[in-house]
Amino acid sequence: METVSQRSTPLVLAAVLVSALSQAGEPASAFSVETARKLIAELGPQKAAEQLSNDSTMLEGVASGVASARHEWLDVGVQLVGPAEAYLKDRLVQAFSYALQHDAPAVLERGAAGLPLEAVCGYDPFTGVDSLRTRLEFYQALAPRERAVAGVKRGDLAAAKSTCLAALAHLKTVGAKHYEP
Repeated sequence: METVSQRSTPLVLAAVLVSALSQAGEPASAFSVETARKLIAELGPQKAAEQLSNDSTMLEGVASGVASARHEWLDVGVQLVGPAEAYLKDRLVQAFSYALQHDAPAVLERGAAGLPLEAVCGYDPFTGVDSLRTRLEFYQALAPRERAVAGVKRGDLAAAKSTCLAALAHLKTVGAKHYEP
């Protein structure tokens, strides 16, 4: 028969391990925007992007931060997307496409700072998905992005909005051919 003491032993050991890692300088929390900014300031965008590419935890922390559409994360993402290569660039473009659904004006604003709006707006939401999707699912996945962009009323973002809507229209035409009817 197992006692309360025996059942709690793994929990106590886990708490001790987390405490020891924290005291040893290991991060106890997720990769933060402040940490990302510091990394960029210390290494520059190119080297920071290279380091993020080699650390999946940091890479996913930045990608999820950008996808959240928080302005400070969007700014970090813009600094990294230019020099980023391969997987990191793809994850950032994907993250910006999700952010577009949450705060289209904020993402469109960053087009002037170097964010590749055509790539962001024209990003296929099922890139890398193993299972086949239908054309209907494809259109349904694009609808929130399209609605968010179409709803932008700011005159200073008219050109960015037009670029984005054109990229979405192109994706709907060309991308739909990759999916079952």
